[in-house]
Amino acid sequence: MMLTAMATLTLVAAEPTVHALTFSGPRTWTFDARLVEPAGSRSGLTVLLIGGGLGNDLDWSVPGSIEWNGTTTQMTIDGTTHRDAPRIAAALTSHGHAVVYYSTIAQEDPKRDRWPLEMTLLSPAELLALAQQAADMIRLHPLTKDDALVLLAHSMGAQRACAQAATDASIKALVLLGAAQMTRTGPDDPGRNLHRQAAMQRIHTLDVDGNGIVEGTEVPEAIDFDGDGVLRAWEVAADMATKARASITTKKPDKSGMPFGEDSLQLATVPTLVLYGGLDEAQACHAPVLQSLAHAGTLKHVRVSILPDIGHQLGPELDGRFGPISNAALGRIVAHVNAQAHNDTTDTPSVP
Repeated sequence: MMLTAMATLTLVAAEPTVHALTFSGPRTWTFDARLVEPAGSRSGLTVLLIGGGLGNDLDWSVPGSIEWNGTTTQMTIDGTTHRDAPRIAAALTSHGHAVVYYSTIAQEDPKRDRWPLEMTLLSPAELLALAQQAADMIRLHPLTKDDALVLLAHSMGAQRACAQAATDASIKALVLLGAAQMTRTGPDDPGRNLHRQAAMQRIHTLDVDGNGIVEGTEVPEAIDFDGDGVLRAWEVAADMATKARASITTKKPDKSGMPFGEDSLQLATVPTLVLYGGLDEAQACHAPVLQSLAHAGTLKHVRVSILPDIGHQLGPELDGRFGPISNAALGRIVAHVNAQAHNDTTDTPSVP
C-alpha cells in the first residue's frame, strides 16, 4: 500500500495596512490621523471620515462608562467601549477603498488627557478648517494623492462636510450620517429643532390610551414618515417644519455662521447619501424635508433613507445608551461608495 501525504493549504486573507499620520491644523496644533490602506487592488477612492459634535477622539470611541463626581454613568448598551471609525474603515477597505480618519483633540491640547469629560473645544469654523486640512493631507500623501475623495461625516460634521464640498470641486461624493442642521425648520431658525417642545406636547395628546406610545389607530397616517406604525416626536416636528417652511424668506446661516446643509447641497451637486435612524429624535426631523426637496428636484442628487430600530449614531439605542454602528448602515455606506468607484449610481439607495 502506498501512502500519499496530503498537504493542506490554508489561505489567510491579507490584512489592510494601517499608517499612523499627523497633520497641522487650527492654532498650528498637531492632530493625529490614521490611513488604512486596503490589501489587494485599490478602488481609486479615499474616504475621509469627519466626526460629529464639537470633537471626537481618533477612533470615534464611545466609552463604556464615565465617572464624574463619584458617579459612574454607563454610556453603551453592554457597558464596553466601542469604536465606530475602525468599524467603518474595515467595511470600506474590504471593498478596496482607502480610509482616513482623525482626532480633533490636538497633541498640544492642555486638556487632552481629560477626554471624554473635557477637551479644548474648537469652533465650528476651526473644525471645518481641520477637515479641509485633512483633505489636503490626503491629496499630498504618496499613497492617496491620485485618489478621488469621498467625505463621510456624522451629525454636525455632516453640515460641515456639505460646506466643504460646496467649495471643493474635487470631492466626488458625500455620505452623511444622522446629519445635523440640514434644513431650516422655520423662520429665523438658529440651527436647532424649533418644534421639539410642541411636538412632544402633540405626542402626549395623541396618546389616547396613555401607555406612553402613539401607535396603531392613534397615528395620523400622513406623518408616519418611516411607516413603522409608531409616531415619534421627530415625525411630528418634521410635519410642523414642512408647514412652517412656507414662511421662510431668508437664507441666513445658523447661529455659528455655518450654512445650512440644504444651501450647501445646492452648490455641491455630487452623489449624496443621507442616512438617519428611525430612533433619532435629535436630527431625523430633517429626513422628510430632504426627501421632499429631492423629489421636487431641488436636491435631485441627494438620496435619503431612514433605517429602522437605530438611533442618532446609526446604531442601536436603549434607555439613552448606545451600540456600535449597525450592519444595515454599513451596507448602505459601502453600496454608495462602491457606486462612485464605478461612476455608477445603480447601487445607490433611491428616495423612499
